[in-house]
Amino acid sequence: MRPKRLLLTIVLVALSVALWYLGKSETPKPIARPPEPTSGEAIVDAAPAKALDPKPAAPVAPQKPEEPAPKSADLATWELKIDDALRSNAETSAIAQVLLQQVPSMPAEGQFASARHIVNLMPDKDYLSVLPYVRNTRLDPGFQEVIVAESLNRPDSVKLPLLLAAAQTPQHPMAQLAKSTLGFLLDSNFGEDWAKWEAAIKEALAKQSGG
Repeated sequence: MRPKRLLLTIVLVALSVALWYLGKSETPKPIARPPEPTSGEAIVDAAPAKALDPKPAAPVAPQKPEEPAPKSADLATWELKIDDALRSNAETSAIAQVLLQQVPSMPAEGQFASARHIVNLMPDKDYLSVLPYVRNTRLDPGFQEVIVAESLNRPDSVKLPLLLAAAQTPQHPMAQLAKSTLGFLLDSNFGEDWAKWEAAIKEALAKQSGG
């Protein structure tokens, strides 16, 4: 029994030594790497190229060139008058008076444009200076409408006399509206009796002032 065990032990030891030696002698093989490109070769990206969009690009609409600002020579005379007045260093009330005095010499569009500036620049204390222009039926209806409509935003001391002036002018574009507005404000209807209208306005203003 002992010789067989001894022989088996020697064989196992010899087999272990042989396996150890074989494993030691085998060197790992290097991992294959792709060849380095030379200086003359270009590096090609391995990723697939992105497919081109088959749709053609939308044409770009040509942009309209900006129009140059109008020169003084291109402006109408009335536009130059308004521009000169607005650019002056005078007080706003004085500018309004300048524009008002120039209205009769302007065409219809100039009168209308001036009216829009006048109502913004003229203070309450000066607003009744437009009365002669309200009675002038030769002026542009647009001018008349702007001037009278603005009076509704003014105190009664300005509003009532100006509405009366428009109502007394048969050809005024706001004559009927001015009369009906007076009737509403004074709670009266005197028809064409302008003396009674005037008396009612004086009475109303006197009550407001405590007189």
